[in-house]
Amino acid sequence: MQPRMNKSRQLVLTALFIGIVLLQSIVPWLGTLPLGAFAIGAAVTIITYTVAIGGMVLGPKGGALLGFVWGAYSLWHAWSSVPSIGALIFRNPITALVPRIVVGLLIGYLYQKFVQQRDVKKQGLWLSVLGGLSAVVNTGLVLIITWLSFTIMDTSFTGIPSTNLAQWLIVSIAGFNGIFEIIAGAILVPLIGIPVLTYLKRQLN
Repeated sequence: MQPRMNKSRQLVLTALFIGIVLLQSIVPWLGTLPLGAFAIGAAVTIITYTVAIGGMVLGPKGGALLGFVWGAYSLWHAWSSVPSIGALIFRNPITALVPRIVVGLLIGYLYQKFVQQRDVKKQGLWLSVLGGLSAVVNTGLVLIITWLSFTIMDTSFTGIPSTNLAQWLIVSIAGFNGIFEIIAGAILVPLIGIPVLTYLKRQLN
């Protein structure tokens, strides 16, 4: 069994992760990794991996809270910024909140259930899988909800025209970008997560 952190430490770490998520959301170059050298317009949203690692450290509930904070900021930013394809997508509160909450909740649960009991030094492959999965979950749910928004819901309130062209344009761009996010997640989550988890484990022992 892994030692459990006390409530004070849990609260401090939760506040720290929330601060990181907000900082990455506010400062673009901290939350987004541009990949123009590989594909024009491609960019990886690395806040996904912060939420995933936060879920591993704080557990499913803490991960869900981080996802909610990220989603709530995305929703606010989408309505307060100049309209773009990304902003129009996340004007839908379901699209903005649900995928991000599920990332923190699911990755935190899977880590706690199947990985946490293993030696941290042997968790690299598992963290790589969870990192890629976090991108799959986030991008996949965004695409599914966006598609459903076009086919079932009235999306005109977000500013997105209800046309097949807009539907295919948004889904194809997000789907293409998702490939890079899966690869980045498989690399970055173990690269950052193992040192973080190792340090916390030493502090708890």
